[in-house]
Amino acid sequence: MCKNRQLGYDPTIRYSDLKNWEIDVYDSETQLTRLYVCESIRCNPHSTFGRHTRCFVAYEKPADSTSANNGDMPKVLIKDAWAQTLGPDGHVCDEVAYLREIRDTLADDHTLDNMYPRLQAGGVVQITCSDGVVDDTTQYILMHIDTNTQAKVPVRVHKRLVTSPVGEPIHDLKSIDELIVVVGDVMAAHSAIVKRCGLLHRDLSVNNIMFCRDADGVKGMLIDFDNACRVTDVQNMEQPGCVGTLPFMSIGNLEHSKVKRTVLNDWESLIYILCWIGTFGINQTDQDCGAVRDLPIQKWQTGSAADVAALKRQYMHEISYFVEYILNPISQVQEYQNLLKLLLNLRASLFDNQRVSPSAQGCKKSLPSWAITMGISQPEVPTPSDIQFLDRDVDPAITDSFARRAEIAGVLADELLEVTSKFRNEALDRIRNTK
Repeated sequence: MCKNRQLGYDPTIRYSDLKNWEIDVYDSETQLTRLYVCESIRCNPHSTFGRHTRCFVAYEKPADSTSANNGDMPKVLIKDAWAQTLGPDGHVCDEVAYLREIRDTLADDHTLDNMYPRLQAGGVVQITCSDGVVDDTTQYILMHIDTNTQAKVPVRVHKRLVTSPVGEPIHDLKSIDELIVVVGDVMAAHSAIVKRCGLLHRDLSVNNIMFCRDADGVKGMLIDFDNACRVTDVQNMEQPGCVGTLPFMSIGNLEHSKVKRTVLNDWESLIYILCWIGTFGINQTDQDCGAVRDLPIQKWQTGSAADVAALKRQYMHEISYFVEYILNPISQVQEYQNLLKLLLNLRASLFDNQRVSPSAQGCKKSLPSWAITMGISQPEVPTPSDIQFLDRDVDPAITDSFARRAEIAGVLADELLEVTSKFRNEALDRIRNTK
């Protein structure tokens, strides 16, 4: 007969005599276990396999509590997931460690309060069994199974973390102006995390942008650092992995490109997120889903990675394609005009930036080695020798536009942040003026 641990029994989540679910969270920093009471389930896993992520809205149970009613306790979010120890490109996956570093590094910057999940506790789930207290991992669960079978199962570690505040999904926003404010906040936090913590998020998506609402309005929050990686690590990868959420992944990610990944990949993802929201609506009630059913953007979630990359190359390389196939449906909604302007500005700053040489604009690829061997050459473009070009010091032999921009990613990211900050402040003024 199998033991409880082999059947997946988890004694750290249990139904109490007070008719509520209690959840133990072990904190690897203090080496203490804290007890939380579940108030509601925020999300359930969609598959039996994989990370099997679950999220709970909860509050910490006071030591002397004998009542089930603790409605005044501060709410937190508990994330429970079976995370892989290594990502597809070999990087270390440790969301708890990354969130702890973000919290400690940005603690004194109150302009970023509530713009990222503030870690309260977290670590590997601890199971008490006949072997003592052990880490809950697939290796431990399968330790008595033959090694050939074990080798076929990805190594996963059961982690649980507690963060605050509890954000709301962006489909609960009330207007495009609120969305623009949230995006400005999220990218401000993203920029600070890159520059001051040296961490790249790598999975910007509709579901990883949340918001909080209080008497002063909305504030955006960037969540889910499961796929985060140190900037230095990701830049040194010979073959960066394909990381992210398919409709929002950058072209380089989709193509498994060897071009080094930078902060610009996340900014590119933001453009696709805003295109998606503009097409399908913030909450799918302010757009006609039937009218957009056959639009090319639908293929971003149904096509292969290579097909999606090819479509995005076409739309992003030429402004005419971007306007016709992506922006035209968005332009039909009067309330979305400011989103339209934001998208045009972001695309211009990333793909058509006039401060970089023509070689660094658009979505141009380097020719494959066989084509060069046959004497096929790239079209003639001005060399980036003019002092005005930001990429003037980049090797002229680098002809891939993404690779050229990657060499000056920090400067371009600062310009993109100026765009979102400007639009955020203007949207905030419009919101205040309508009150």
